[in-house]
Parts: sequence; structure tokens; C-alpha cells
Amino acid sequence: MYQVKDFMTAEPICLKDNNSLHKGRTTMRKYSIRHIPIIYADSGNFAGILTQKVVLSNAISIINTKGLEALEDAEKSISIESVMDTDVVTVEPETPLLDAARFFKKNRHGCIAVLDEYKVVGILTSGDFVKFAIHALDESM
Repeated sequence: MYQVKDFMTAEPICLKDNNSLHKGRTTMRKYSIRHIPIIYADSGNFAGILTQKVVLSNAISIINTKGLEALEDAEKSISIESVMDTDVVTVEPETPLLDAARFFKKNRHGCIAVLDEYKVVGILTSGDFVKFAIHALDESM
């Protein structure tokens, strides 16, 4: 039986809770990612997820109220901690992949953080399920 660890993105890019929203947005753009696990600066433990949806929502709000020229400075004054999603589901690397798939289908979330104790070891996204589909189709041929 496949486990989450078989298809997760291991050692994902993480940011700290005290980083700025600007760092979050530029990191997403630089690495073409939509979800970033956030860790506490003091302990390195998992704190939450920064999503592209939150980043874009904040950017639109800033642009609408202050203008495009104010975006970077405004984002630099907002900590990731104040906008990250903390109500997230986490799994262990050994979680059956089918359980994770059922969670995605039921909850329509874009990612699941994969933790070993309180430390981020991976992230499982819908893109990882595309990799799984390719793997399964290759095996069946």
C-alpha cells in the first residue's frame, strides 16, 4: 500500500512565522509554488501554511486601498504569522496515501503538511497526485 512519503514533496521550502508577506509572495513566484509550510522562528516546529489564495487576497486588498506602488512596502510590514492558515490538517509520512486522497476529495484543500513529530518533512499537494497517476498508469502498461 502506498504511503504519503512515497509521493510527497520531501524537504519543501519553508518560511518562518516572522518573515514578511512580501517574502512569502516572492518565494512563491521564484519557485512556482502555491503553498509554503511555515515554521516557528524560535523552535523550528510547524506553525501553519501560507497559501497563494491568502497572498493574492492581501495583494489585491493593498493595491485597491493604497495602489500598486505601495504593495511591496505594505507586504513587508505584514508578518506571515498574521495571515497564515493555522487550522490545517497534518499527516505523518506513513499515512496511507488513500486516506490523504479521501481527505483531499472531501475537503477540497490544496495541500497537507507532512510532519515527523512537530517538524515539517514534506508537503503533499494535488500536483503530487498527478505524479501518482502517472506512476500508476506507467505500471499498468
